[in-house]
Amino acid sequence: MLRRMSRTRALVAAAALAALPLATAAPATSAPVVNKVVVIGIDGTLWSEVQAANAPNLGLLAAQGTLARTSIAPHTTMSCVSWATALTGVWDTKHGIKDNDSTCTPAPFAQYPTVFTQLERAKPSLSTASLGTWDKIGMIARTGSPAADKVSVTQVDPTGAGVCETTADSNATAQVVSAITDSGTDFTFTHLDQVDIVGHTLRGIWPQAYRDAIGRVDTLVGKITKAVDDRARAHADERWTILVTTDHGHKPEGGHGGQSAYETASFMIARGPDFAAGAQNNGFTLADVTPTVLDLLGAPADPNSDGRSVRLGGSGDPAAAVPNTPAIESGLTGSSSGSAQMLMVNNPLCLVASGSSGGSFGK
Repeated sequence: MLRRMSRTRALVAAAALAALPLATAAPATSAPVVNKVVVIGIDGTLWSEVQAANAPNLGLLAAQGTLARTSIAPHTTMSCVSWATALTGVWDTKHGIKDNDSTCTPAPFAQYPTVFTQLERAKPSLSTASLGTWDKIGMIARTGSPAADKVSVTQVDPTGAGVCETTADSNATAQVVSAITDSGTDFTFTHLDQVDIVGHTLRGIWPQAYRDAIGRVDTLVGKITKAVDDRARAHADERWTILVTTDHGHKPEGGHGGQSAYETASFMIARGPDFAAGAQNNGFTLADVTPTVLDLLGAPADPNSDGRSVRLGGSGDPAAAVPNTPAIESGLTGSSSGSAQMLMVNNPLCLVASGSSGGSFGK
């Protein structure tokens, strides 16, 4: 009898255990969510001309994210000056770079390390890449210890010969797509150059040639965006943010370096899980790029920074007025010779002027 009762109790206990809800089981562990960031720098690009060009991919990014239209005045409107600011978080009054030549050297980055160095010091496991088209960008990314994990300059082919701007931009974009798709690189910066080069070399046939260049770059932006979105769908544990910005604008007749509203005009697009779709916040500045990347990737903010993460509103005035840079009117407004214009028009895929050094003139 006792044996029969013990067996009955055992059966009842087993049945009770089987009836317990599955929720009591140990929860399954899931991979932690990680942030990934791509920054697309489009040299010498006016947002008013992006609108005039009806660039679909840049327009879509702005619609899906938050757009800022700002002025970088009184900052120097030259490329090395501005990209140094974007890649360190400090303005030219601190880093001291004033041109693309004599002051554009590794020296300032010892005191004001790049975003690549700051990330590598704080989180060495992160993968970082600079995949640009200009040797000065490569210099900046290689500066500091540690430097970026991968640095590529596509304006020069492996034989040392120069490469056309459109080809350089396409090659850089292909590398960015690979870094996203194949490697899931944590932070990628790219620099696309042909819009700025057109602004310098095609003076006199504005604005259509400039808008055509924006259209070509817009197609490349679309390829990068597609790579990000495809990767995000395939990897649920990854949160991707795309930032797009420019270093300066251009005068209606082409060229920059001064302080007109056209030359100091800048913009930023921030598209990702932290940014409201279709919003505008003019508090996002060029100096906010590095603090934003550090914030998104979990690295500490640099106390020397002039910028502030755009997740926290940026460092500028969100209510600032949009610079007065209406779309450029059609017509001959520059002074290039007819033969030079025809050379560029008949050979639109090669925008490096004869005798230039790697396409870096006039930046």
